Amino acid sequence: MPARYSRARSLVAFVACATVAGGGVAVTAPAIAHADTTGCAATFNLLIPGTWETSENADPTQPVGILKPVADAITSAHGDRANVYTLPYMARAFDNGHTYADSKADALTNATAVLSDVAGTCTSTKFTITGYSQGADAAGDLASQIGNDTGPVPADRVLAVGLLADPGAGTKGAAIVGPRTSGHGIADPRPQGMGTLSGRVASICDPGDLYCSIRKGDNPLLGSLGSILSKTPSTNGGDSSTNGDTRNTGGDARLATALTSDFSGADLPALGRGVATLGQQLAEPNVNVGGVAATASTIATTLAPIADLIDSGTAHAATAQLATAPAGSPEHSASEVLSKAGASDLSAALNTVTTIADTARKLADSGTTTVTATSADAAHLSAAATTLGSQVAPLTSVPVDALSAASTVLSVLKPATVVGQVLNVATGVTALDVPGILRNLTVLPQKVAALDAHGAHQVAGELNNQFAPLVKMAAAVDLRWVSQVLSVIPDPTGHTQIAALVASILGGVDVIRLATLIGRIQDIAWTAVEKVLPPPGQVPDPAGAGAAMAGLLPVGLDLASVAVNMLSGKASKTPPELLGKQSKAATSISTQTQNLDLPALTGSLTTMAQSQGAEDLTALVGEGLKAASFFTSGAHTNYSALVVDNAGRDAITWLSDWLNIQIGHSV
Repeated sequence: MPARYSRARSLVAFVACATVAGGGVAVTAPAIAHADTTGCAATFNLLIPGTWETSENADPTQPVGILKPVADAITSAHGDRANVYTLPYMARAFDNGHTYADSKADALTNATAVLSDVAGTCTSTKFTITGYSQGADAAGDLASQIGNDTGPVPADRVLAVGLLADPGAGTKGAAIVGPRTSGHGIADPRPQGMGTLSGRVASICDPGDLYCSIRKGDNPLLGSLGSILSKTPSTNGGDSSTNGDTRNTGGDARLATALTSDFSGADLPALGRGVATLGQQLAEPNVNVGGVAATASTIATTLAPIADLIDSGTAHAATAQLATAPAGSPEHSASEVLSKAGASDLSAALNTVTTIADTARKLADSGTTTVTATSADAAHLSAAATTLGSQVAPLTSVPVDALSAASTVLSVLKPATVVGQVLNVATGVTALDVPGILRNLTVLPQKVAALDAHGAHQVAGELNNQFAPLVKMAAAVDLRWVSQVLSVIPDPTGHTQIAALVASILGGVDVIRLATLIGRIQDIAWTAVEKVLPPPGQVPDPAGAGAAMAGLLPVGLDLASVAVNMLSGKASKTPPELLGKQSKAATSISTQTQNLDLPALTGSLTTMAQSQGAEDLTALVGEGLKAASFFTSGAHTNYSALVVDNAGRDAITWLSDWLNIQIGHSV
């Protein structure tokens, strides 16, 4: 899976998309020409590329991506005796309305069809199967099925299976080649193992590649989230083919749906042109209602995912960070698009354009092909189009090249942003001195009421320091949204649920206002102290100090009223619309846990902060896990430089040589 950004920090690209037909995933397995047995190659070599390296309509005879040198090496060594086939499949991740599990299911279905076809037609042909990243996930599942007698071809016809950066790394029966790793794949090892294919499956993983090497025991939050994203199909997807894992319901499905955006039909660069075309169509003397309906529908398809990003809170959370990217970069263009989209009224625009499309379609369905520009129907549609133009004007003012560059970033922004927020909050919550904050929030109003300038200044200073990470967190993330995400992630340690409760409570507190009031108290109290105890050479001013302290009282009262929510906060159910669609989502914080308040959780937070898991999570965040596409890092794309044996061969060279040796035994 090609790196889309620098070092990864958002559990995201692990997920892909599928074509929907009748509510399920439509498989598009490319047909293999039926040759008679005399024209069959000695070996059929199936290569499955990684995320975004191919598509459903790719030419299977043209190798692509990281595995291209492997395909070229096989062809060079064996010529037409070896049929090399690069599998076309959706190979996407959360960017077309479907999850990674949907995409992998598409790969498995297509690969199964191709292998079955060849096996049935060419009865003497032997097979090799090789996959990279998401392709390795599918290839490894195929190998497990074949080795356990449930696959599309008999195990005795499979010469070798090569897995590069396998998210299912650690599967029993897969031989590790190259450096040893300290963890397993993010998608978890396959429970059935490789069966009778054990010894014929080679797995290569860079120890720094979080796709295939993560210590889930040390980091249950990250591990659980990775398992969910790799196994859970979208609500409109098909069988996720998880080798018997049936835990893909409830919160998992809601989370997967919430992280999914569908930009597959969006054409941002054409948005302004589409709005202008709609106006021109409605200005014709005879308005073609079918054409109006088609144009309006296209505009609606483009606006829907952008409006969803704005409504979900993703845009608010991501815009500032994206704006720090270099000018001209896709990330910077995405920040410009989101900023202008936020200044537009996209929800209203979507309603407007949908109404235009529905009205025009009803006219067309009634048998009316055109209406005159002077008719009431045309006037109504024209007025709506004018309204639409003003509603989207800020967004359509963005240069076309910026809209085009931003599209790729925006399509995976939801999962990248959510995962980044989850990691930040889980780390930030454990780092908070909640007991100290609660204690000082109780004491500070008392110091103010007693007009204790020294005490108020000291306590306010402590609170300023204690509040700094909380203010940073509150400004950067949507705490209610993150609470809902955390609440659906299973974690046997219980830490994730505690973090969810704390985030839920803090989500109901005006943290920024609280910090501002604390700062004002500190300033006023310091002014009073300076007047009573001025620097050498200045005369004390008790009257001025008294006046300053008098101004402290109303601020202290304001502080007390704001702080009460934090001091006695209860975890409340997060609005379900924050996690996916309201009609499909439900909250997971139970009635029992709602009765826990923040003071009651402080002991648990202290324990969390001192745990090894918290330290590991902090280290991961500190490494800059920026999620471009699921945990991609340099390690995930650098296999041509990863030395795997004493001869100094890199992973790609070793894999090519090994496959050629196995193929050579049968040709």
